[in-house]
Amino acid sequence: MSRVDFKLVATCVGLAVFCSLGGGLAVSTIGTGWGGLAVVLGLSVTCAVVLNLVFHQRASSQQGMLLDRVARVVGDSDDLISGGSSDQSIESPKMVALVSSISEMKTRLREESVARQVGSSRSHEILTVLQSLSDPVFVFDRFGTIRLANHSAESMVLSDSSLEGTDIRSIFTEGPLSELLCSGISEGAIESRAVEIEFQVPRCTSDDERVYDARTFSIGDQSVGPYVLAMRDLTRERQISRMKSDFVSKASHELRTPLASIRGYLEMLVDGEADCEEVRKQFIESMLDDTERLSSLVENMLNISRIEAGIVRPQLDRSDLGEIARHVAHMLEPVAAEKDIQVTTATAPVDLSVEGDSTMLHEVVLNLATNAIKYTPDGGRVMISVDTDSLERSVLVAVTDTGLGIPLESRERVFEKFFRVPSYERMAQGTGLGLNLCRNIVESVHQGRIGVDSTMGEGSRFWFSIPMGFAGARAA
Repeated sequence: MSRVDFKLVATCVGLAVFCSLGGGLAVSTIGTGWGGLAVVLGLSVTCAVVLNLVFHQRASSQQGMLLDRVARVVGDSDDLISGGSSDQSIESPKMVALVSSISEMKTRLREESVARQVGSSRSHEILTVLQSLSDPVFVFDRFGTIRLANHSAESMVLSDSSLEGTDIRSIFTEGPLSELLCSGISEGAIESRAVEIEFQVPRCTSDDERVYDARTFSIGDQSVGPYVLAMRDLTRERQISRMKSDFVSKASHELRTPLASIRGYLEMLVDGEADCEEVRKQFIESMLDDTERLSSLVENMLNISRIEAGIVRPQLDRSDLGEIARHVAHMLEPVAAEKDIQVTTATAPVDLSVEGDSTMLHEVVLNLATNAIKYTPDGGRVMISVDTDSLERSVLVAVTDTGLGIPLESRERVFEKFFRVPSYERMAQGTGLGLNLCRNIVESVHQGRIGVDSTMGEGSRFWFSIPMGFAGARAA
């Protein structure tokens, strides 16, 4: 039950007593005529006015206290009920219930606000992770409308704006993925499947055709969605696979030729076709040449594989490229003399040292100079020059010959594995791996540059440069 407000009761009783005494006195003095009735009526009106003022003041006080209490609850005060008020009459059960309801509402609002903040933070984290993925990801609803696409997805279709709101079926218009999306959206459920697709990048040439592993799955109810299309670019893997297949095919071809030659000579020796010592000697020398060719081929393949795999440990020290050039020229003098080719060196009178692997750098200079002698007609010239490049702070080595030159269409490919200029294959034997090995040693191991300049009918100039202060991509 409600608590009794004794002050209000006392006021009402006092007014009633005053009115009764006043009315009785007026009747006894004036009588029951119109004058007495007027006095009694006046006293009644006066009491009513006074009671109205008292109740109005009390209601105003209660309203002010109620507003103050609500302000306390909505604010940060911990005193939700009593609040330190001197007048405790306001604390009726209804007031307590009202304050408690407001307090509970505030608590729920605060919890919902915290939950929204946590959800927003997690959504931001998920979106950040999604955008950082290198593979395309699409999120779409059961009508096929894209709700979210990361940067990789937008780059995949060369979109100039956000893909949100776009129909995913307009991007994938053919192939197994298109069939999966169209049938799934029309039937109201996307199957969780993996398909392989070839995707042509819009507004680009056929060279930009990509191969993807596409996977669809639902992150909600399968018939409601939303759905995710996650894609993984397989193009590079396919290219590497083809390169490996080509490498094995070409390596097999290069290995088969000397092996067939050795087998042929051995069969002739076994069959007794070498009837004199001179012929047998020629057979053995030919087999030794083929064996050397096989050994060189295998060694080059192993070196290239080690460098490309990053497992080569170069022995870095101060290597004098001028001294290496002079040593290579001296080594090749007997070979050059057989073709009446003059091999010279031109080294600048400065410090030509770099930090590098002397054995590997020697292999590069030897390979370039040997090729120059091979493809230079009799009576030609080969020069090995070494100088510094102050602008790039490097040492430049160039091997120049007076050979036939390299056709323009072949210059970009001379450093590829197993590539040989078609018109010169009969001119000299080779595996097509020497220049590729040179490029790997210069670029991958020593962080240098290598290239070729050539003029048909006048000769070629193969060059490479090594930084002076190179301190190591130590090919680990």
